[in-house]
Amino acid sequence: MDIKPLLQKIAAGDKQAYANVVKHYQRPLFGFLGRMALSQSLAEEIAQETFFRAWKNFGEYKPEVAEFSTWLFTIARNLALNELSRSAYQHEVKTDEALPETACDRPQPSEELARKQQKQKLQDALWKLSLQDRSALALAYIHDLEMTAIARIEGCTTSAVKTRLHRAKEKLRQLLEEDDG
Repeated sequence: MDIKPLLQKIAAGDKQAYANVVKHYQRPLFGFLGRMALSQSLAEEIAQETFFRAWKNFGEYKPEVAEFSTWLFTIARNLALNELSRSAYQHEVKTDEALPETACDRPQPSEELARKQQKQKLQDALWKLSLQDRSALALAYIHDLEMTAIARIEGCTTSAVKTRLHRAKEKLRQLLEEDDG
């Protein structure tokens, strides 16, 4: 979807165009926040605040500097980092919120248990990474952004992002191997 025409309408004050932009980005943004190890309720709150701030500050967006998605994800990242760094924040264990399954779709109890255990191991390992590493991993591997876009969002150079991603993957691999060992 080409959002440039929508951005032009938003600049002219079209609220419906902004609603379409929100609809387009809400799922990827919510997924990104979830990969930052936020609870569902906190991710929803931050996503809502992100869209509110983007609307309120739309006049500050500079298309010649960055894509709209980069600007939006930067707002979300900063809000998430602020929330996660608050001393009052406590680790909330995410619950598995899968859609109800029919009997023929349902995995065997042993398969379901193994899947849940594997998911929990990954979640625990991600929590051991720094916030910046979790953010970079989510942007690169979940949202498949280019290194230059990640660098803009993270506020660093492209080579710093590459280094951070390499180190984060290595650390994650080590943590998962330690857990299995």
